[in-house]
Amino acid sequence: MLEYEDNICFACGQENEVGLKIKLKFDDDTKTAYGEFTAHEMLEGVPNIIHSGIVATLLDETMVTVNKYLEVMAITSELTIRYLQPAFIGENLYIRGWFVKKSKRVIENRAEIENEMGKIVARAKGKYIEVDEIPQPE
Repeated sequence: MLEYEDNICFACGQENEVGLKIKLKFDDDTKTAYGEFTAHEMLEGVPNIIHSGIVATLLDETMVTVNKYLEVMAITSELTIRYLQPAFIGENLYIRGWFVKKSKRVIENRAEIENEMGKIVARAKGKYIEVDEIPQPE
């Protein structure tokens, strides 16, 4: 798996005190990243519902993890999300993302989040641009 030197990513960094600390696994056969997440009240948007930006982060991070396990260094270029129903604070969410295709330097992945009842709360399509190195500020 491709890894970065710091461990402070907002989504997956285990050393980020205010981050989500998402932990994902990967199935090599299906090229699928998956995991569970339960949001605490500080991630609320409207009362009792996870902020849509946090849902977007969960979906994006899952698709980025697919790229990392496939040893592809890439940055998000496009993220399309369909919110199907609320994701509630305190409920267990099941996240999965999978590889779809790669053409030249563009990787396409998909992801979805399912709630405890087995209903899909959100789906995403992501496009990622393969890079030789992570861009840095000048």
